[in-house]
Amino acid sequence: MGIVQAVRRYYVNSVRLIKITKKPTKRELSITSRITAIGVVVIGTIGFLLQTMVSFIVE
Repeated sequence: MGIVQAVRRYYVNSVRLIKITKKPTKRELSITSRITAIGVVVIGTIGFLLQTMVSFIVE
């Protein structure tokens, strides 16, 4: 398979994907944003706690 065919296939697949996607409703966007924010807070809290524990162990 040549590079031209690979690029053409990627383009066709991308166009097909764009055609079937839709804009999220306000409710969907709100739920997604809340879940993302909760995930960021959880990951940040875990990182902070690990860093704090390691700093106490090292000192």
